[in-house]
Amino acid sequence: MKRVSKYVIAAMLFGVVLAGCKSFTKGYDSNPDASTSGASASYLFPGAQASFDLFQEGFPSMLSALWAQQATGAASQFTGYYNYTITSQDFQNDWPIAYDNVLYNLRATEKVANAAGESNLEGAAKIVEGTLMGTVADLWGDVPYSQAAQPSVYLHPKYDKQDSVYTQVQAVLDAGIAEITSDNNPLSADIFSSAGDQHIWLAAAHSAKARFLMHAARHDNYTPSEMQAVIAQCQAGILATDGSQDMMFTHAQGVYNGDMNIWCSFIDYDRGGYMDASETFIIPMMQAASLDGKTNYTGQLDYYFIPADGAFNDGAHGAFSETSPYPIFRASETRLLWAEAAARSGDNVTALEQLNFAREYNNKVFGDSSVAYAATDPAVSSANILQTIINTEYISLMSQIEAFSLVRRVGYNIQYTDSTGAVHKMAPIHGSQFPQRFFYPINEVNTNPNMPTQPSLFTPTWANGGQ
Repeated sequence: MKRVSKYVIAAMLFGVVLAGCKSFTKGYDSNPDASTSGASASYLFPGAQASFDLFQEGFPSMLSALWAQQATGAASQFTGYYNYTITSQDFQNDWPIAYDNVLYNLRATEKVANAAGESNLEGAAKIVEGTLMGTVADLWGDVPYSQAAQPSVYLHPKYDKQDSVYTQVQAVLDAGIAEITSDNNPLSADIFSSAGDQHIWLAAAHSAKARFLMHAARHDNYTPSEMQAVIAQCQAGILATDGSQDMMFTHAQGVYNGDMNIWCSFIDYDRGGYMDASETFIIPMMQAASLDGKTNYTGQLDYYFIPADGAFNDGAHGAFSETSPYPIFRASETRLLWAEAAARSGDNVTALEQLNFAREYNNKVFGDSSVAYAATDPAVSSANILQTIINTEYISLMSQIEAFSLVRRVGYNIQYTDSTGAVHKMAPIHGSQFPQRFFYPINEVNTNPNMPTQPSLFTPTWANGGQ
């Protein structure tokens, strides 16, 4: 992984541009070659956060939506991506964003914040670092971490095994938690919706730990001890069913070439028609959910889509308007991880309780009108409750990288029953295999001799059953 000289965000952006976020880092240090001497942590951290947004909300989330069948590739290269036609060249921008612009600046923030005694800010930077690197490992498998973002020492960092990266992620999240103080002194810099509230940062760290513990637990088929570890983290995570604890990327001004929602910039300004919702698994699944007599996804369906047009909702009250926020962690994810871990442990009482809390969240935040499941309902019988939870997770993670993580983690076992009683199971869009990972980018292939052999797109990572 070779650093790019005089690297700037605008030069990295993929051919699909994401131009609406070029100025998202304006005024902040997002250049990994810039000296941090004399720079304050409150200057460095927003730049790292903005670059983190570019990674989480940009191309990786769009490709994840295509492969999780929450979006459709409708034109140009996105048609190819949708049908699993993709090369290492297509990832040459996102990898440097993650390493050169996010991780490098987070490490600089941590160093400067430590020297200045800003423990909350140092802790927040470590929490973002853990969330970033857990996601990078999830998407690519074995990746540089222990030697990454240290260019003066390691020009060609080694690749750590995915399980080792997940272990390091847990350690850095723990370190972030340890740095956050319990007083009411807010962070000096925070451009997320958490607005410097250290209590939300602490909760986000525990939700992140639960997320990545569940990723790693798939390798061992979700042992009871691993599920209890997930539950313990969920209990301290983001849980408020009114959405008040949710950590979001904010796009308050919604200005093109400014802080506009990245999906809006892409579908409305940069590459209109490349991606739509004309052939998804998620829309008919949401529409069929009401057949159980207890579920109504009208609020979420209308928030994300215009189903009649096969389009995303980019209107004023939709998920993809210029000013729409984009999720980092929602309480529904934490509640559903808790429910899933309980169900896998045989505790269906707790699983049902947490599933109903997630449904309550969807009612309050999106305007769904689902009612609480009763223990006697078929959807939450001992035979069905885990599937119901997984299906709910899939819908609740709409448009996020984590949706692609979920479908791989559960073997693409997402399904629904239509009005005729027919069961629809997710099937590959093309061929007979599902995608399992991202390719290592061409710039790594050409510059880092430590890169492992490029795996097949269909080779599972360690966490999902690979080696």
